[in-house]
Amino acid sequence: MDTVVAVISEAINNRTSHLEPLNLAFGQRITLLEVISELEVILGRELSIDFQPSRVGDVSRSQADSTGIRRLFPNVEPSDFTGGLRATVDWFQSMRPWHRGDN
Repeated sequence: MDTVVAVISEAINNRTSHLEPLNLAFGQRITLLEVISELEVILGRELSIDFQPSRVGDVSRSQADSTGIRRLFPNVEPSDFTGGLRATVDWFQSMRPWHRGDN
């Protein structure tokens, strides 16, 4: 989230615009299984995985090109994946009524 906020703030402050969608990524490749593994560590429990056959059009591997983001926002640094995922999980848990003790 910090990186997203930094890019939006810098775009507003510097009146930066771009006519095409911009990939807010820095070329790091993380598999879905790696995301699940990190979530298991953060949540402190094993997650159930339901493997299914691939579907037509499924992308098996991809890696974001960071050229555009680095050209337009050279001072923005990528966030740590694990820290960002942990912050996201914490936010979602704080929004759950049963987690906050609300009825």
